[in-house]
Amino acid sequence: MNGRPVLRAPTQDGAVVAQPPLEEVGASLAVNRQRLASIGADERARARREVVEAARCYLAARGEPLPVDRPGALLLAGHQPELFHPGVWAKNFALAGLARRHSATALNLLVDNDTLKSASLRLPAPPDAEVRSPHLMSVPFDQRAGEVPWEERGVVDPELFASFAARAGAVLRPWGYSPLLGPFWEDVLRQQGPTIGERFAGARRALERAWGCHNLELPLSAVCRTEAFANFACALLAEARRFHAVYNACVRAYRSRHRVRSRNHPVPDLAEDDGWLELPFWGWRSGQQRRGRLFVRPGPAQIELRAGGDVWPALPRSAARTCPWRELEGRGLKVRSRALTTTLFARLFLGDLFVHGIGGGKYDELTDDLMRGFYEVEPPEIVVLSATRWLPLPAAPVGDEDRRRLARLLRDLRYNPQRYLPPDAGLEELKRDREALLASEPTGAAKRERFRALRALAERLRGPLVGREEEVRRELDEVEHQLAGNAVLRRRDYAFCLYPEESLRRFCARFL
Repeated sequence: MNGRPVLRAPTQDGAVVAQPPLEEVGASLAVNRQRLASIGADERARARREVVEAARCYLAARGEPLPVDRPGALLLAGHQPELFHPGVWAKNFALAGLARRHSATALNLLVDNDTLKSASLRLPAPPDAEVRSPHLMSVPFDQRAGEVPWEERGVVDPELFASFAARAGAVLRPWGYSPLLGPFWEDVLRQQGPTIGERFAGARRALERAWGCHNLELPLSAVCRTEAFANFACALLAEARRFHAVYNACVRAYRSRHRVRSRNHPVPDLAEDDGWLELPFWGWRSGQQRRGRLFVRPGPAQIELRAGGDVWPALPRSAARTCPWRELEGRGLKVRSRALTTTLFARLFLGDLFVHGIGGGKYDELTDDLMRGFYEVEPPEIVVLSATRWLPLPAAPVGDEDRRRLARLLRDLRYNPQRYLPPDAGLEELKRDREALLASEPTGAAKRERFRALRALAERLRGPLVGREEEVRRELDEVEHQLAGNAVLRRRDYAFCLYPEESLRRFCARFL
């Protein structure tokens, strides 16, 4: 059984979940230094130097200032370059704070090999003529274009993109607060990156620097072009059959351990097809709209490759760890890690500590199994961090306990009306009949007769309480209506740019 505690996203405003607590990260770094020693200090040092230098070049090429260079450990986090919620953003600020405390380098990975699944943001819309309670409204920032990898996804409709802040602002305006969306979107539009993700990330980094958070950042697509990653990937190709078997054994053990029946959770098994073995990488030709699963077919002299049904040039087996792999990108053939291979490479060969959100922390239990099964090492520890920040919206002062209380009362009025009758109801004889029936001990068919008699008595006793029942039912309906509105107002997953700047800045600064 995996030793990690069960973590859940915090639900209350301002609440934080951190495992281990951030002040104990020094102990995790010490443990990880010991556990990673068997990987090879020289190999890890080369990988770190290469990726850190690539991150510095990436920021410099965009005209952005570079953070202070620290010689210590390398701390990592990562997320898609989307407009995520403050609980995700907290990782970036925590990364910066931990780097200062431990004289380390902080590097955030932009997971741009994942796909942009929706070109819109969900906003809380106030009640209107059609919907009498707060409700979600989806406002597009671009035209839909399918699930395209972030690194390929440019703006499709510049006019729609440019008008997003005005359209979203009109939805939020009745709430009476000023989101940072307006100035943030102006910066998004000033960004020169060719993709939507780079525009979002560039504007976000500018905010972070203004708020005291300054990390290195690098797209995962750039990581996948490094020599260090090529060595990692080609080592898996060279032992494709063993890795394939270990991977599937780990996935099945996970399902058994957690009593998961779905064959797609947490990930599907790697497929095998006529000697072709699926490996956990994506592959596609530059400019394509869809990714394909990478398959390899090892032979005595070469390793055949294909992405989905698209056959690629084979790699010579004797040179699979060197030049030919990196030449694929020059031919317009892109290979990108999937979630498990991303954290496998980052945690074992690149960083000294990885900061995950709750979802990633749960998912990475499977990465731990892979490290033990394939590399035969004890996994380095991770930090799991998440937090909740609510928008400043006027939620009703009701909770689930109010709903449960009223539902219990309504049921009791129906089945135990005698408890609520006024003293002058004049139904004492019916009460005595009910008590006598309850005191009896019938058997067989008589039990059913007693049940029917009790129901009939309850109906007669309820007569004076009809008005009270209707009143409680109306109160329950109103509470359920208010709770439905609160579910919209108290969501934790609204994009950070929808929040007012001052309160969000204070929230994020606590992690520095």
